[in-house]
Amino acid sequence: MTKADAEFVARLAADERVTAYIGDGHTWSHEYTAQRVDHALLNAGICWYIARRQNSPVGLFTATERPAATEIGYWIDPAFWGQGLAKALVGEGLATLQAEGRSALIARVDSANIASLKVLKRHGFFAQAKEGPGLITLTRVMPAEPIPASGG
Repeated sequence: MTKADAEFVARLAADERVTAYIGDGHTWSHEYTAQRVDHALLNAGICWYIARRQNSPVGLFTATERPAATEIGYWIDPAFWGQGLAKALVGEGLATLQAEGRSALIARVDSANIASLKVLKRHGFFAQAKEGPGLITLTRVMPAEPIPASGG
């Protein structure tokens, strides 16, 4: 992600359909979004990746280093919901993290967000714990390096 992507992130962050299951469920102000984008760009432990279709942004994948694992998250532009982009975005994001050597992963999902739970479970995440009302922590451990295909 670059500073030029901030307007796309701000558009998603201002859409209540996108933020309904993020944090406290409220939309982000333009100022708060700008702070979060700047923080992500300046912090080596935070990586935000913009997904594009035909050179236009369609989603955001986030990876944040935590003490025991990398926490992932993602947002899809509602104009592209129902097209399999979340599955593809998470798959690409996980491949990037694996190539970077990150193997222990977590995701926190509102239990009412059935679509995200399905996407994460399809990518090998499983429910690890419930945190407060409605919040589920999922985990996944993947090899630090891709496993070579057998030659037989």
